[in-house]
Amino acid sequence: MAIVSFFNILFSGYIRYYPDNRIFLDNYYTEDKNERQTYDLVFPKDASGDLGLVLCIHGGGWFEGSKDAYTKTIFQVSQDKGCGCACINYRYASENVNYEDILDDISSALSAIKAKGAEYGVNFNKVLLTGISAGGHLSLLYAYTRKQVSPVEPVCVVELCGPTDLEDEYYYSEENSISKAVGVEFFAGVISNGIGYKIDLNDFDAARPALKKSSPINYINENTVPTIFGQGEQDEIVPYQNSVDLDKKLTEFGVEHTFISFPNSGHNCEDKASMSEIMKLFFESIDKYLK
Repeated sequence: MAIVSFFNILFSGYIRYYPDNRIFLDNYYTEDKNERQTYDLVFPKDASGDLGLVLCIHGGGWFEGSKDAYTKTIFQVSQDKGCGCACINYRYASENVNYEDILDDISSALSAIKAKGAEYGVNFNKVLLTGISAGGHLSLLYAYTRKQVSPVEPVCVVELCGPTDLEDEYYYSEENSISKAVGVEFFAGVISNGIGYKIDLNDFDAARPALKKSSPINYINENTVPTIFGQGEQDEIVPYQNSVDLDKKLTEFGVEHTFISFPNSGHNCEDKASMSEIMKLFFESIDKYLK
């Protein structure tokens, strides 16, 4: 799902519509030249010195999806707000790639983006991370755990329906819509790859330490970045209770945040009024935290 919708780019190149922007598409951020480790970036040609960055992290259950879901969007956001905008691919979770590895990809991408900006006299000094579903989880986990070591300082997260507590047993129940479609072992296997530990549904407690380590809710403290998040109350993939508990924990530690509930919406957050509300907050956050 794109952050904003616009349809004026259909058959022509981006540069025709955005001649005042510097545009970089499908740049590698590692020496391996892996298509899963690429980024798209846009920022104003007249920018110099410190500049805020919006980083879009795609969803897809950690095993599919692409930055291309955001590529068109970043041009409009950059032009409207005068900031840098980027979207990235990252390695899918697998037996050889866990969530920590994906967070490393985000750091590598930010390093490459920062270096690219420096070539043109721009210092990307703050980043707002945003994503949906798995992208929401990664945005939260990165901002909550890597703030002190990130190449660009995370200052805010805006996310939709991202998993926040992987210990919630709803993920592994027969009621979950993923389980209904392909069986409980599938989603358990996907999350097992992410946490780097094989979940045995007959001995679920053994996996709790690894699940806890990969759950953003467990890293909240008084220094956690401001967070704006929303979720459908009828979500059948990510338990709605995850957002309720995140709201409670952020409140407990006095963290600036806003929770937007989507009544009668599922995982796709179909409620237009709630979507308009969170999008308004997204754009306000760019002005508030990146400038």
